[in-house]
Parts: sequence; structure tokens; C-alpha cells
Amino acid sequence: MTGSWWVRNGDAAGETPTLLNHARTLRGRYGPGPWPGFGDPLPDAHPDNARLAFVGGGEDALVRRTPDGDGVVPPTGVELADHLEHLLSAPAPGIGGDRLSGLHDLLAACSPIEVADELSAEVRRRGIPSDSLRRLGRQMAEHGTHRAPVKIGLVLLGLGGDTRDRELLLLLGTLDELTLYAAVALHRSQPDADLAVHTLAQRVAGWGRVQAVRTLRDTTDSGIRAWLLREGFRNTIMNEYLAHLAATTGDLHSALSHPHVDTPLLDGAGGILAAMADSQGGPAPGLADYPDAVPVLRRYADLVQARTPAIATLLNLISITMFFRHPPQELPWPPADIEYLTARYEGLLHEPRWRALVVDHLADPRRPDFHLALRPAVVLHLRPTAQLLARLETGPSLLDPTWAHALRHSDQRHAAHILELAERRLATTPRPERDHALLLFAHFLRCHPEHGWPLLRSTRTSSTPEVRRTALTALAGWPADVLTQEAADHLRTARTPQPHDPQETRP
Repeated sequence: MTGSWWVRNGDAAGETPTLLNHARTLRGRYGPGPWPGFGDPLPDAHPDNARLAFVGGGEDALVRRTPDGDGVVPPTGVELADHLEHLLSAPAPGIGGDRLSGLHDLLAACSPIEVADELSAEVRRRGIPSDSLRRLGRQMAEHGTHRAPVKIGLVLLGLGGDTRDRELLLLLGTLDELTLYAAVALHRSQPDADLAVHTLAQRVAGWGRVQAVRTLRDTTDSGIRAWLLREGFRNTIMNEYLAHLAATTGDLHSALSHPHVDTPLLDGAGGILAAMADSQGGPAPGLADYPDAVPVLRRYADLVQARTPAIATLLNLISITMFFRHPPQELPWPPADIEYLTARYEGLLHEPRWRALVVDHLADPRRPDFHLALRPAVVLHLRPTAQLLARLETGPSLLDPTWAHALRHSDQRHAAHILELAERRLATTPRPERDHALLLFAHFLRCHPEHGWPLLRSTRTSSTPEVRRTALTALAGWPADVLTQEAADHLRTARTPQPHDPQETRP
């Protein structure tokens, strides 16, 4: 690693690009953000790495992990503070490339998420000058080609940075992998801390959105609180992660108490309540944990009944109704409120206008949001088989949810036709969409042994081991008397251990 990390003047020929130049390229191509794929893959990513891969920011959000490394013991925050203090106290000419390369080797062995708090506390305790921290932080953030040194650089900018670092922090923070560190640095270093983080939050959509909005938990800014209720809680990971925060920090109760509730607020309120309903017992606080749940649910029901029906509203209504059909065992609300709200939402859901809405929505097989009405159709006991087949006849992407829904809810006669359409569509599907689609289909094909072999046969040429393993599991679950000779031969061969493929897991 030494020597390849430190790049003084942009990206040297043959060297790994800096994360900053990677961000600049994405900004030039796609604008301020959010960027496709959360800004992944970063320049230091290794596609052939066998370790579990996370989308940008996911590992820091979900896993506290000490990186593997050839027996290297990762440094603690105190040890890093020792190293930084020694480095910054060096006499002129100051910090040279060799010393920075050595710092990289040290940082590459650490997990920034595990040492950031301890390092920050130590740096403050020792009184290391802010200008020194800022200078070193910018050097690592601007020239780093590995995410760990860049993250620590952002930590240092949070401790010693100022308004001059705002644009750098916003740019690097638009990479979801770095958003958490950039958001904290912005909040610590900028005079308008909440507004700076709010700007960053609007430029990210995945784990970056989750982390940035969490940094705004204590905001009192009225504009940001209004944004949280209408849009800020939405993200591409799970709205559940931010719904409770938005409801409490944004004061959903007061917002809905106004005589006039605008459509974006009503839509946001429904999304927040639905996400909290879905989250109960999950990864984030749910409806039972929301102090204002009862009055907000009462008000929301009144507002929905008075508004024009929409599919998004119906989806939210279904999630809330399902919460009351299967409430948590110790729901801390008065029994009379629970009884009233249960009856209120059941009554809302069974209004005839919702069935008419779903039927009308599914009547156009080419509409891009066709799939949004699939769950409502099931909940409302509709069986739109003809509409589903019409949709699949248009040849949508094999990743379109209609395929899985149709297979799950069709009899064998229709399943044969659906799988025939899927096989035809597969022939024109490019990789990696093809492998992803085969993986999804393999999970459902265990229930269709009479008709599923042509698609399972296609998995034999997949370059993804998970696709082949899942297909074999489905094939192994089929009754022996329905297997074609080709399928039986394939299953027998696959079950025989091959010396050149020791990692395959066979059913």
C-alpha cells in the first residue's frame, strides 16, 4: 500500500484514482446528486473480493467490524491520536509524502466507525491546534485513494475545519460511503450546521440519506422540519429507518392539526405512518413507540376520507390497517382507542372507491407503475389474472414485480404460460439483469416443477454461484417423477463434488 496512496497532483498515471476525483467525475456526469448506485463502486473496491459486499454506507450503518488484515492489530483511537500528535509536532519542512504514506498504512488497518469517537475525544483532550488538524484532514480527504484514510480525514475536518471546507465536505459526502463522516463534520464545523447537513441530505438517497437525517434529529429549523415530514424520511433502503424521527422531530401531530393540510404533507404523513406500522418489531421504532400515534391516526383517517383516492394512499392505508389486524401484544393505548381505530381503518379500507381505483389502475398494462396495485388487489380480494397476463405480454423487464406476483398467485395452467413468456424475455435480457432475474425466478420455481425446467436450465451458464445454488435447491425439491431426463442428469452431476469447484454448496 505504501507509495500508491499519496498522490500530490491529481491521479498519477497507473495509480488508483482518488475518491475526490471519483466524486468530481460523478458530479460532472450526473449533477449534484443523488448519484446512480450511491456513488459505488469506489476506486478502492475489489470486485473479486470474496467478503460480503455492502452498498455505500451500509457496512458502517449495520456492522461494527475490525478489518481483516494479514495479522495486523488495528490501532485504537488513542494510538491514532498519538501518531497524529507526533506527526503534527514534526519540525519543518513539515509532513512529507513518506510520513503520509506511513499514516495511510496505519489507517488502512483500522475501522473508522470504531475509532472515530475515541479519536475525536483524544484530539480534543490534547488540544491539538485546529489549523494543524484542518491541514492534515484536507490532505487525507483530497488525496486519499482508500476510504479509511479519507473517512479519518473527514473526522479531522470536523474537529478543525471551517467554512472553507464546506464544498469539499458536500462533494465527498455525496458518496453514500462517506456521508456519515461528512455530515458529522459539517455539523461540527459550519456556522449554519443544520442547513449544511440538510443540503447534503438532499444529495443522497440510500444509507447516506439515513445517516444525514439522523444528524438532524435535534433540529429546530422550521423549513427542515417541514421537509422531514414531506420528503426527508424517504430513502432507498427502508423508510422505516427515518419515519419515527420525522414524526417526532418534524412534529407531525401539530402539522396535521392545521385546518389546511397540503397534499405533499398528507402523502408524507401517510408514508410515515405506514412505515412505522411496517416497522413495529423491526429495525426502528414503530407506531406503538410514537407518543402522538392515536390523535395523528384519527386525524389522518379523517383527511384520507375527504381526499381523492390514490394508489399511494391506498398502500399506506393497507399498512396501517394490517397493524391493527396484527397489533403488538402490549399496545400501550387505551382499549377504546384501539377499538375505534381498528374499526375506523377497516371501514376506510372497505370503501368501494378503492376497489374501483385498483381495477382502473390495472386496466392499462403498459403503465410504468402497474405493479403498485398488485398488493392492493390481493388485500381487496381481487383476482386480475387477465390484467396480469396482459402486462406480461408487453414484455416488461424480468425484474418487474409483476412476474413474481403472477407466479405466486396463478394456478399451474397460467403458470405454464407465464414461464413461457419469461423464457422468451430471458433471451433478450442482458447481464447482469439476467442473473438477477434468474435468481428471483429460482426462488419461485420450486412450486412449479411441471413447467420450470427451461428456466432452471438457463442457470447452468450463470456466472453467479448463488444463482446456480438456488436453482439446484429448487430442482432438488421437485418430485422425481416430474424430472425430465436432462434435469435428472443435471441434478445428479451437480451433486457430485468436482475437484475444480470446491466452494460450491450442493443440496
